[in-house]
Amino acid sequence: MIVLVDVGNSRIKLCQLGDTGSVSLSPVKSFAENEALKFISIQHPNKVIVSAVSNEEFCHSLQQLCEREHIEFKRLMTANCTADVAFGYEKPQQLGVDRWMAIIGASQIVTGQNLLVVDAGTATTIDLLSADNKHLGGWITPGIEMMISSLYANTAQVEGVFSTPDNLLFADNTSDNVNHGCWAMTVATIEFAQLQAQLLTIDINAMLITGGNGKALMPYLGEKARYHENLIFVGMSQFTNS
Repeated sequence: MIVLVDVGNSRIKLCQLGDTGSVSLSPVKSFAENEALKFISIQHPNKVIVSAVSNEEFCHSLQQLCEREHIEFKRLMTANCTADVAFGYEKPQQLGVDRWMAIIGASQIVTGQNLLVVDAGTATTIDLLSADNKHLGGWITPGIEMMISSLYANTAQVEGVFSTPDNLLFADNTSDNVNHGCWAMTVATIEFAQLQAQLLTIDINAMLITGGNGKALMPYLGEKARYHENLIFVGMSQFTNS
């Protein structure tokens, strides 16, 4: 059994990969640092594979745990994870490994189509993948919570709390004004990304949405959008034998 570990900016997520010939992923679980280490120790997998964009201290602790308990440890780095997808960055090491894993995962789920890959987490990233598996670059924007907290922190008379709205209608109070507006900005950015792709004579056939806010965005993104909770882990699972 293999444990896949995604160390993000705000959460540590774990997913187990079964021993079957096909990719069989368990439901994603979120853990605090100590809980994640304890879970891995109890499960005692054959191998731990890590994708990390932050928290070097946790990654070091996890590596030490694996060494003590004779568990194979592997950390994925973008530049070393070659796949059927052509890099869209001049310097691949500058592309976050979480984004790259999501792009590779998307290429496994939707094939032969022009695709937008949207990860709506601490940051919202949008990447363009062509039908012939070329990464054509993308965007990084503040995540929804980051936009909202920044607005509250930098304006004197705007107050409220983060919420996931039931609609994005014009609101009659400040808190809903901020929430509806920031969610609407994210939806509008995704819509504008499709228009930008058309300037490259690329018509978007599908969108794969992942990340902590991904599911809540789905009602506003139309029939081309599909939500996939395990997208990063699908990408990570392509590197179990390398």
